[in-house]
Amino acid sequence: MRSRSIYFGNTEVVIATTSPGAHYATIDVDSTKAISRAKLLKKVETNKFIAIITPDIEHTFSLLSKEFKVVRAAGGMVENAQGEMLFIELRSRWDLPKGHIEMGESSRDAAVREVEEETGIRGNIIGDCPITTTWHAYDTYGEWELKSTEWWHIRATSGELTAQAEEGITKARWFGAEERSEALKTTYPTIIRVIETLYRKEE
Repeated sequence: MRSRSIYFGNTEVVIATTSPGAHYATIDVDSTKAISRAKLLKKVETNKFIAIITPDIEHTFSLLSKEFKVVRAAGGMVENAQGEMLFIELRSRWDLPKGHIEMGESSRDAAVREVEEETGIRGNIIGDCPITTTWHAYDTYGEWELKSTEWWHIRATSGELTAQAEEGITKARWFGAEERSEALKTTYPTIIRVIETLYRKEE
């Protein structure tokens, strides 16, 4: 694996052997020692791009993840027969449907379930593997969580658009290519990464 990325809101933290670019603030670490969560959060306060430089990416990631409560989630990048993509509006930003994986549930099944619960749309998974996995760190009532989300490509089969208001979702909408470009201007970096990864695979 060439690098790992963890998102703290709009800030990207990359764990890599070399810096991805001059605009990244760097933290050099010995792979045998963990970088503290407190030190990293201090860096996040003033930088949008951070690179943790280490000779052992996976070991450094493993040590850092121990400072968080790790949770698993799954989500869907859903397309209909017209090639439109399904988005939800959450906290005034466009997002993709996703949620926590329940006990005994597979990632695939969780993605399909969450899409239906949050948007009213039923669908089938395309392919045998997720598009990608994203990592997102956030503070939940004083406890820092590190959420891994496996994203699946889903083809819509039936259902009527219904935003799940009790989850804070205000809209569920299909976007064509031109509208999608506008939506991506107000979405999260993780969502852009999911969509770009899928399209690269299909090229």
